[in-house]
Amino acid sequence: MAVDFPTVVTGAADATSDSITYRYVNYRLLTFAVFVPLGIAGVAMLVNLLAGGTGPPAAFVVLWLAAYAWNAYWWLFRIAFEVGVMHGSILRWRSITSSHEIPLAQVTGISTPFPPFGFGLKRIVVGGDRSPLIVANQGYRDVVAMIVRFRPDLVIPNIWSDRFFERFAQRSARWRRVDDKASSC
Repeated sequence: MAVDFPTVVTGAADATSDSITYRYVNYRLLTFAVFVPLGIAGVAMLVNLLAGGTGPPAAFVVLWLAAYAWNAYWWLFRIAFEVGVMHGSILRWRSITSSHEIPLAQVTGISTPFPPFGFGLKRIVVGGDRSPLIVANQGYRDVVAMIVRFRPDLVIPNIWSDRFFERFAQRSARWRRVDDKASSC
């Protein structure tokens, strides 16, 4: 089911602005708060295993480290915590480790990655480049509305899982519009 998103972005300071940026509040803090202790635990289990101490079996340690590496790749390199449209024609996004810019004309849509396991995440589908992933949390519709404002030809599905994650997400982590001067990469 495709739903039209509003053309006016919530909290927009200037309706004629051609540069808008949204940041996922507390993303970096939450990411490091999770990955640092889990990484320390993984290293401790590995050291314990190599030293011959008692603890989890080798299979558990290997699976732990593999899951840690998999999640670190996605959360540090692929999931964007900042998305913006610059000058009405450039899509810019930042992950913790990199930032990217592409012409907005290369965006072909927004979809759920890895269905049915990717609920809660959205992929901004980009033709000819790596597609950024964003969290479908509170304020997600504002990010979509920002993209649709500059690309009204895009049809973005608004499915039940998007509304579910946005409605029941924790309040401390959400998408919020930021001052464009403070968000420059």
